[in-house]
Amino acid sequence: MQQSSLYNIIFDARMYHHSGIGSYIRNLVGQYVQQGISRDMVLLGDRDIPDQGLKTKHCHNKIYGLAEQTFLPYSVRAASLFHAPHYNAPVLFPGKLVVTIHDLIHLNFYDQLPSLFHKLYAKIMMGIVVNRADAIMTDSDWTRNDILRRWPQAGPKIKTVYCGVPEPIEHPNPKTVLDRYGINKPYILYLGLLKRHKNIIRLVKSFETAQRSLKVKYQLVIAGDAKSDDAGLVRYVADCSSRQLIRLTGFVPGADLPALYGQAAVFAFPSTAEGFGLPPLEAMSYGVPVISSRASCLPEILKDAPRYFDPLNIDDMATCMEGAVRDESWRLQAIEKGITVAAGYRWENTARECLDVYRSLI
Repeated sequence: MQQSSLYNIIFDARMYHHSGIGSYIRNLVGQYVQQGISRDMVLLGDRDIPDQGLKTKHCHNKIYGLAEQTFLPYSVRAASLFHAPHYNAPVLFPGKLVVTIHDLIHLNFYDQLPSLFHKLYAKIMMGIVVNRADAIMTDSDWTRNDILRRWPQAGPKIKTVYCGVPEPIEHPNPKTVLDRYGINKPYILYLGLLKRHKNIIRLVKSFETAQRSLKVKYQLVIAGDAKSDDAGLVRYVADCSSRQLIRLTGFVPGADLPALYGQAAVFAFPSTAEGFGLPPLEAMSYGVPVISSRASCLPEILKDAPRYFDPLNIDDMATCMEGAVRDESWRLQAIEKGITVAAGYRWENTARECLDVYRSLI
């Protein structure tokens, strides 16, 4: 592919090693190298970013800190365009500012933020960034419309750019991974953060209710970093009646994910709010039937592949879980549809659309 005509772009990669936004950064960076703009872009980050063929500018300024609004804009002032993959964008940057806003969870679930500083930062900065940005990208029409409900004047500069789904990888020995996490039965899998809006305690309650037909033949595997548990999940599981059937794996490294996804009987996603919903799409790419909340963007992204439930109704979720295990005809259809839906989301398309946004500005 020919080199692009873009020049002097700063891409903020300070969250490179995070989950969620980190995945967005890592996949876009890889695609940018493949799509021929390695000479035009500089990554802003720390020394831990692997060398992928892009120049890196070392940055000490922490995310959500005062320095990213004072020193950072000055240090990159010579660039033509700055892409912030989160709403913590340097609003005093003098060039063109592109911002990806994945969701408004920091505003819609304001009480979950850890401190008064974080609450004030989210409330003030989101509005400033929406108004300052020259272009805003969202992961779904749901998030785009959520922004427009608060800031209708931003409509002309918002574009929905769907994320991608990595190609599935076959694990050479999945049993070793399952043994490591104490998984010794067919299992229903959840993977993601453990924050309150992810609705995991209701998932556990629905799993307990579903024992009326599951009859202890299945395990519930909840894979997520314990540091993100702000709902008391560990305490709840320790006291629940089905605790012997529940595995809390903690953080799962990327090398273990193909085995964990690929061997699941069902993937359950009970979240009450998402900007995109990558984990159920990844599960679909591995040929796993998905049951999902019908909240927020999930029907938009997952389309007709899952069986949907009301995330606030434990009985509805339990019935959906039971049907997903028993209904073999539905399972076969869900596998086929899921693979097709997941295949429609590719990071190369995401990167190409991001580049189009850059080109429209410089």
